[in-house]
Amino acid sequence: MRKFIQRLVCIACMAVAMPVFVSAQQQMPPIPVDNQVRIGKLDNGLTYYIRHNEYPKGQADFYIAQKVGSILEEDNQRGLAHFLEHMCFNGTKNFPGNEIVSWLESVGVKFGQNLNARTDVDETIYNISKVPTARESVQDSCLLILHDWADGLLLEDGEIDKERGVIHEEWRSTNVGSNRILENLLPLIYPGDRYAYRMPIGTMEVVDNFPYQALRDYYEKWYRPDQQCIAVVGDVDVDRIEGKIKEMFADIKMPENPAPRVYYPVADNDKPIIAIGKDKEQSRALVQLMFKREATPDSMKGNLDYLVELYVVNMITNMLNSRLSDIMSTPDAPFAVAQAMDGRFLAAKTKKALTLAGLAKGNDIKPVIESIYREALRAKRGGFTATEYDRARNEFLSALEAAYKNRNTQSSSVLVEEYVRNFIDNEPIPGIENEYNIMNLLAKQIPVEVINMAMLSLIPDKNLVVLAMLPDNGQFIIPTEAELSDVLTKVAAEDISAHVDEVKSEPLIAQLPKPGTVVSVGEDKLYGATVWTLSNGIKVVFKHTDFKDDEILFMATANGGTSVYGAYDDLNLRFLPIAMLQSGLGSYTNSDLSKYLAGKQASVSVTLDDYARSVSGSCVVKDLTSLMELIYMTFTAYNITPDEFASTQNVYTGALQNQEANPEYQFGKGFQMDTYVSPRNYAVDVATIQNANRERILDIIHQQLADAGQFTFYFVGNVNAETLKPLVEQYIATLPKGAAPKEVKLAGLGFKKGASTDRETFKMDIPQTYVGITVTGDMPYTSKNQKLASIAGQILTGRLVKLVREDEGAVYSISAQGAMQRVSDNPVVMQSAFPMKPEMKDKVLGIIAEQFDDMSRNITPEELAKVKEFMVKSATEGLERNASWLSAMVGYNRLPVDTLTDAVDVINSITEDDVEAFMSQLMKQNNYRVYILDPAE
Repeated sequence: MRKFIQRLVCIACMAVAMPVFVSAQQQMPPIPVDNQVRIGKLDNGLTYYIRHNEYPKGQADFYIAQKVGSILEEDNQRGLAHFLEHMCFNGTKNFPGNEIVSWLESVGVKFGQNLNARTDVDETIYNISKVPTARESVQDSCLLILHDWADGLLLEDGEIDKERGVIHEEWRSTNVGSNRILENLLPLIYPGDRYAYRMPIGTMEVVDNFPYQALRDYYEKWYRPDQQCIAVVGDVDVDRIEGKIKEMFADIKMPENPAPRVYYPVADNDKPIIAIGKDKEQSRALVQLMFKREATPDSMKGNLDYLVELYVVNMITNMLNSRLSDIMSTPDAPFAVAQAMDGRFLAAKTKKALTLAGLAKGNDIKPVIESIYREALRAKRGGFTATEYDRARNEFLSALEAAYKNRNTQSSSVLVEEYVRNFIDNEPIPGIENEYNIMNLLAKQIPVEVINMAMLSLIPDKNLVVLAMLPDNGQFIIPTEAELSDVLTKVAAEDISAHVDEVKSEPLIAQLPKPGTVVSVGEDKLYGATVWTLSNGIKVVFKHTDFKDDEILFMATANGGTSVYGAYDDLNLRFLPIAMLQSGLGSYTNSDLSKYLAGKQASVSVTLDDYARSVSGSCVVKDLTSLMELIYMTFTAYNITPDEFASTQNVYTGALQNQEANPEYQFGKGFQMDTYVSPRNYAVDVATIQNANRERILDIIHQQLADAGQFTFYFVGNVNAETLKPLVEQYIATLPKGAAPKEVKLAGLGFKKGASTDRETFKMDIPQTYVGITVTGDMPYTSKNQKLASIAGQILTGRLVKLVREDEGAVYSISAQGAMQRVSDNPVVMQSAFPMKPEMKDKVLGIIAEQFDDMSRNITPEELAKVKEFMVKSATEGLERNASWLSAMVGYNRLPVDTLTDAVDVINSITEDDVEAFMSQLMKQNNYRVYILDPAE
């Protein structure tokens, strides 16, 4: 593929006379490196990336990336790379015990959300994100943590033993059907290759029994500066940070005679490898056709031809997905869902693969394989059409333009991940300015013929791997390898016709009515917004911001919702949100709309809740007219065709038909039934899907949208009155208006009240207990109470992580959420749901109940201060986000309580007594409900 792309780019470049790109020897020029990032290397081999970036202001991300993963383990070390990642949070030279987590949370960096790590086959990445940078001492301490991770882990015996239990619970929670199938099939997929036995979780035999020194030896062998990089991006002084890195990290020594870092190859296969696996807890019938090819070596990614390769493959997957989506939208589609993607061949860095994946909608995987293989060959043999390519290219360039226009507000989190990928994989980092200029030039000069030539290399005549992961439920047909081989042979022998691209030519809106007018102008002083009253009585509120140069957010909101419908509509209301996922406007189907909007960054969606209705969307500045068209048609011609409805039913039937054997699904289903009053809030199952009625669902949607006069329309972002006014007069002032908004009346549809503990059992291959705890209450909605609910959930999370995860080792992950809604049957809700070690159920439930009770009397200054630091940081950041202002104004419309402009002051004013009083009031209402799903005997 690489050599083929090199030839293609030479042809493309010479065709447009670009001598700057092509020398006499046709040598491709290097890809420029973004001059906004400072890259350096210490004498010991450690690499660093530093960039000043002020989005968000006053924060920075600190990363350490290691070219170290499970592939480097020996057979008796399987799981040590992942275990070592866990140990980085359990004691270092300068931060013993749990001090890393404790100290970072004291400055507003939350464990799990801002502080985390991940281990893969070829890499391990640690991140400290959204660090407040006002104090240089905080920046320096974060660098010290990175230093300790690189060369200062304590790896104490007792901490290692405690973590064995935590990792065992991680294995228990993730060792579900698909993972068990994959682990069994990897030796067949990677015959004779190291990747066959290197899943990061490892084996529990190793995790439970490895000697302490084995982990320390692995750490000393592989965590070394030539395999590490430090990346710091955010509101920092680059010169100062560079000096500190040189000062802090120069003392890390390279080991003598370091072990070579080997990247293991993956063998080719002449005949298809067909890997079929089944499991009783596998909930979906999935198949992947993977067309392997050699990955472009890291050393060859520095020249222009690699950017062209990425672009060409992007176009191919985009167009394949468009075709698969068209098929999927028909009721007789042979699959429920299908998708094309390109990337690593499963876990392997040294092989890439074009993958077509499909989900069965019946009890046989063979029709899925036939269809997606046929589409792969159709594209290979017949190519793509010029109109398909025009849409894909326009969409690519439109998204690139939006990124370029928002270049001054690139997120630090996105930039730092790019630099990590540059270090790990040598992926280019030209910066958005260079990328925009280069790709605009190249994309417009690469014709569809070049794309079609490249397609020949992506679907080779060998190196095909078929992976089928199937439910073992006694109903699904489990094919043999020979049967699937016959399917491939049969399809390959077909005379496959070329694709015919069908595109609607009529306008989205057949005829616009005569525009209305803005009849009065007012001001929303609280939020600094302009208020227009239109000739049809509708109110439009808009706020100009400069937070992002190319972003406009929109929401129309109205009180009232689906609570007005009786119990006879419960089933249809349960399926309604899913049915709306594939909808059209007027004569345009969902597929037609996708083609119509290619190259336009605009979208609109509808949400219908019990007590509120909304139409929301977004666009870039140039596509504001397209957004207005979508708004107008959503209110006047929302549609779901019979074919679209049947297609959606097929998709979700395929996804859910085998879920009954899945313990996690059974827990979610049982938890919702045990928790909610109304069946309309229960989990969607196959019976719901099959009995849903399209006509009734459309009736409900049309009724909810029929009176646009009940909605207030909000626009926030880079929008001004001169541009917005004529569009509002044309598309919103002409919407139908009816009666005034109706008062919202609570209908008792939310959570059940009272205290209870309910238990069910379910047969599981890997026994674990699932627990769901819900505490609800009724309190006045105020800005302070809203924040107290969140604070209570965060404090409880900290306690549960310490007591249940770290001290007891009973779970891998546990958290709690606290929230307050403006209009609800149960305004205050606190919930926690988690899987756990069955034998520790009673003890854990006792611990959690004790903590709920204790929080009514004992909140420490330390735990409250940590949460307040995090919330103040988040609230300050929210003041420079369009989404925060839109949400605040919409919320105020529903219930006039401001939660944004005074958020920092309110958070800072909250005391330990406030939290205790809040929890006391909540717990006195005696709505503590527990649902348990135990493994059957």
